[in-house]
Amino acid sequence: AAVARLRLRHRDDLARLNSAWATSFADWDQIVPPDRPTGAVTHDLEDLSAMIADQYFRVIAEEVHRAAPEQLYLGCRFAWVNDAAIRAAAVHCDVLSFNKYTWTLDDFHLPEGIDRPVVIGEFHFGALDRGLFHPGLRAAADQADRAAKFRTYVDSGLRHPNIVGVHWFQYRDQPTTGRFDGENYQIGLVDICDTPYPDMVRVSRELGSALYRRRAASR
Repeated sequence: AAVARLRLRHRDDLARLNSAWATSFADWDQIVPPDRPTGAVTHDLEDLSAMIADQYFRVIAEEVHRAAPEQLYLGCRFAWVNDAAIRAAAVHCDVLSFNKYTWTLDDFHLPEGIDRPVVIGEFHFGALDRGLFHPGLRAAADQADRAAKFRTYVDSGLRHPNIVGVHWFQYRDQPTTGRFDGENYQIGLVDICDTPYPDMVRVSRELGSALYRRRAASR
């Protein structure tokens, strides 16, 4: 498929590709991109990446809607992403999803010309004043600060015109000795004994009770 795409881009003219790439391939099947692509090679590889992304989201969308008609396809929860992948997802996904471990969503934006609903699949804040040994991917000073950062993040999502939801990771702290891959984050709304963190619960209730009013006001 990659070779077919290159043949299309270079008008089925291997000499034209060799000239653009500064290579000397004798056959289309010999093509191997250089280790440090530049110029026309980079543009061709970016085009191939976009083609692969489009195929990925198109096939999944077709199968999801075949198996579960009238349900939403929420994409893949991008953790690392480039604009080409987002543009491909925007064609085929009902909602775009991103894991965004940032302090706020004020700086989050989609590529130029893309206007799609977005859900944040993961975010969290942790602190080390409750016995665990790792604060997760975004550290707070203590439980009060963690709750404040939680409020700031959700408020920034409510103000953002594209974001339709933010999903906290995760409900319960991870075990002190680590889960299957060693993660032992203090990131729960409750600890491993199901005891709630009062600051987090209070802020969560306050946010939930005013959620729609805040969203409407942001419009």
